[in-house]
Amino acid sequence: MERSEHMTKKILFLNIIIIMSIFLTACWNAMELNALGITLVIGLDFEDDKVLLTAEIIEPVPAKEKASMKRGSIVTYVQGTGDNVFDAFRDITLKFDRKLYIAHNKVIIFGEEFARRASVTDLDLLVRDREQRETAYLLIAKGSKAYEVMGVASGLEEIPGNYILKLIENFKYNPKVIKVNLAEYLRYFYDRGQQPVLGVIEKREKLKINKIEKSNGGKEYELTVIGGAAFKREKLVGFLDGIETKAFNIIMGRAKSGIITFPTPNITDTNSGPTKPIESDIKSEGISNIRISTVDIINMKTKKDVEIIDGNIVLKVKVKLRGSLEEITGDIDISTKDNMLKVEEACSKEIKKRIEDTILKVQREFESDIFGFGSAFHRKYPKEWHKVKDNWNDIFSKSDFQVEIETNIIRTGLINTPIGKIKGR
Repeated sequence: MERSEHMTKKILFLNIIIIMSIFLTACWNAMELNALGITLVIGLDFEDDKVLLTAEIIEPVPAKEKASMKRGSIVTYVQGTGDNVFDAFRDITLKFDRKLYIAHNKVIIFGEEFARRASVTDLDLLVRDREQRETAYLLIAKGSKAYEVMGVASGLEEIPGNYILKLIENFKYNPKVIKVNLAEYLRYFYDRGQQPVLGVIEKREKLKINKIEKSNGGKEYELTVIGGAAFKREKLVGFLDGIETKAFNIIMGRAKSGIITFPTPNITDTNSGPTKPIESDIKSEGISNIRISTVDIINMKTKKDVEIIDGNIVLKVKVKLRGSLEEITGDIDISTKDNMLKVEEACSKEIKKRIEDTILKVQREFESDIFGFGSAFHRKYPKEWHKVKDNWNDIFSKSDFQVEIETNIIRTGLINTPIGKIKGR
């Protein structure tokens, strides 16, 4: 009896597996590559109070044909207009033979006008749609429409979208760039203690270099992602230039690599009196005698703090830099400890000035805490935060601040005496 029941259960289980295999072994939502318009870059603008969407789509070209194609010709561009972003997407289907597939979209570019006029609700689709990845980088086309900066491939990448992506990822070499994706933007947007900052992209005319076999007299362009766009909630309030963006990244603790340039200190030799300027240091008409040296960042740590002193809120930034002296110009011997200390002090002084100037600009012009001092205040003074959170940006813009920099140069390269220094002077 028990054996019979056991066999019955096994047969029933086997029948269930067979039935499931029949009904579940199918690609009910299959999408073939030759039926998709794979998008790498999306641009959003306003045209006549309508949303204008521009998409860069990869053309499905066989590998053997790529070698004979010009750079940038492997993609095509389509545009759609609508009352909102989704309407603009669907408008493209009326003029393009494939439905856009944005699961591989890597960059979203907003025209400056769109960034200034749009509300965060205009981006609802980008977050709600299951295809769009939250890792896509966000950029503001400074001074232009989004579609005006698309299609430029000035690098070695065959696809313009990958060219833009590589420029953003070069942040690891130069912190004059803001690298923020969709998920990070939303996190800052909902954080009352820190306002969003997005990357910037601009199209610039290149200096003409005659290429014998390709000289056609036409203009050539390149893209640059130097700078940042500061927001107050969803409102674009202003731009940071490259130097200010580097200071911003230092304050935020994001500058893990890159360089610091600073005026070479005027060193006085205790044995022979003040050093004499070499001929190239002499100030002539239109030429400055200021020499600039460079330290490469090996490691940089930043600590942000907020204190209440005598009832006043004080913003504090403390930076510790360990670097390598990569270039020094001027008549200075860094083999002595005193001279090296002066070089470190000059580097610290420059960083301090840049940070102070940037904070002051943000306070006066933007009145928006893009640095996250509000978040630090929230963590340290949770009870007081609930009293000030609704007008924190106003409080931030009127707060005093203190900046402390410590530079430690641990490498000096292969030589101590600069190439322009004459021994015995």
